[in-house]
Amino acid sequence: MTSPHITAIITVYNEQQWIRSAVESLFNQSLADIEVLVLDDGSDDDTPAILDSFDDGRLKVVRCARLGRAAALAKAVELSTGRYVANLDADDEAYPDRLAAQVEFLDSHPDHAWVGGGEDREDTQRDEHYVRLYPENDAAIRRMAVKCIPYCHSAITFRRDVLEEGLNYDPKQPFLIDFEFFLRVATKHKVANLQIPVVKRRAHAKSFFQRSFSVSAQNKELSRLCRCARRQFGLPIWMECYPLARTVYPMLPNRLKNGLRKSLGLSETAGPESAD
Repeated sequence: MTSPHITAIITVYNEQQWIRSAVESLFNQSLADIEVLVLDDGSDDDTPAILDSFDDGRLKVVRCARLGRAAALAKAVELSTGRYVANLDADDEAYPDRLAAQVEFLDSHPDHAWVGGGEDREDTQRDEHYVRLYPENDAAIRRMAVKCIPYCHSAITFRRDVLEEGLNYDPKQPFLIDFEFFLRVATKHKVANLQIPVVKRRAHAKSFFQRSFSVSAQNKELSRLCRCARRQFGLPIWMECYPLARTVYPMLPNRLKNGLRKSLGLSETAGPESAD
């Protein structure tokens, strides 16, 4: 039996509201040569029953006792069989051509280990709907990593063979798990972002990140990792001012936050509903 071109992973814990649409969005990809690996991290709501209702040979469900987000991601990557691994958060949806576009990019750019894409973001916390695009090329992404997270985790695909270099999600990382992993990958390999939205992203107060950690804790760790990016990527020391500014950002009104994000290089345009 040949391995699929790509394994799409979903780690899920009690996401009965969204898990069906997340899985179906992967079944509806224009690229058929995929494996969909869902790691159910001890859900005790209707998530297991919903996963049992699918009848598609491309789906592999792994159930385990509660591992936590970081360990679940690491285990899902280890269990994947595809040449590439694509992450999709359990409360998001992949657009139909997402995996085809990212596989095409990695197939044609063997010097790149990681590719992301834009997000169609529904942010119920800020009552905003917009399309966000991230920097396209390796140099611009590295520069942005000193300021903020330069990709959408629910939209990333990377080469599975980075495992052979000891690169995977760190099971002990409490949060900002993907950013810590990204920095280790980007230290050794080129990275990129497609300039199209490839996922529908839901940002809400019930998400794992928002319900698990305080704003101050989030920004403290983000500041630390941004400083790590500055050192690892050999960027000028004056750029340390960006991580320091993370402590001020949460106190700004949304209108100012919008302008600041654009000044950092994040391209945001109104979503379809906001444009009416």
